Order: sequence, then C-alpha cells, then structure tokens
Amino acid sequence: MKRLGILNLPPSKRVVIGRNITLTAGAIYALSRFLYYATVNPAELSPAQDLFTLNGHIIGVWTGVWFAAAVFCVVDMINRHTRHGLSAVAAIAFGWGMGYLLVWVFTGFTDFSLFSSAISWLTPAGLAFGLLLKVTALQDMLKMAADLRRAND
Repeated sequence: MKRLGILNLPPSKRVVIGRNITLTAGAIYALSRFLYYATVNPAELSPAQDLFTLNGHIIGVWTGVWFAAAVFCVVDMINRHTRHGLSAVAAIAFGWGMGYLLVWVFTGFTDFSLFSSAISWLTPAGLAFGLLLKVTALQDMLKMAADLRRAND
C-alpha cells in the first residue's frame, strides 16, 4: 500500500515537522493567554483568577509569563529542539489547573465550574507534556542513530 503526502517523508523530516507544528500550537496557545491577561479588566476576573492574580495586582506577571512561554516556543523552533517552550506551556497550564482544582477542593466542592476549569487547564498541560516526552524521545533516538552511523563509517 502506497503512503501519501507527509508520510512519504523520512522519519527525521516528520519529526521536525511534528516538532514545529507542536511548538507553533504551544506558541499560539501561550500568546492567546498573554493577550487575555494583557487586555482583561481585573474587575472581570473570576474569583479563582482573583486569587491567582492577587486581586489583579500581579496580572502583569502572568502576562509576562505567558509571553515568555510563547518566546521559548519560537526559540525552540529556531534552535531545533522542543524542551523549553513546551515545558513552559505545560508547567504553567499545570499550575493553573492545580490551582483551580485546589480552590474547588478547599471551597467544599460546591462550584463545579472550578472543577471544569481545572480540567480545561490540566488537559492541555497533559497533552503538551505527553507530546514533549514523545518528540524529545524521537529526537534523541534519531540523534543516537545518526551518531551510530557516523561511528560505523
């Protein structure tokens, strides 16, 4: 059976394409969060967001953190690796997800929207972390194979 399109490319090329797609998605996600925190009116934050931003006082910190994560994703594309950008996106999303989950637990499980928000943050964190592990493992395997080929030549 003949493979079509991108599947005809060698694995090393597909890893690069997959890495860049993943990093682009991570950068777009981080930029969307950056734009949200850069433009949101602190009076419109949810009670949990109020807690995480200290009543809006450190909203600029979160704006900067998300912007830095987007920059790390772009730098990783340029430097041909994946570790820093996706690690930043996954870590920040995981932190927010755990924050929502803890608020839900410590407020007596009464506001299900907190649990929903926790899942909405933890899911992309898990996806990004899983992709990070997979892509970096593939990159390491390809590098080891190339090193072995060079050693045998």
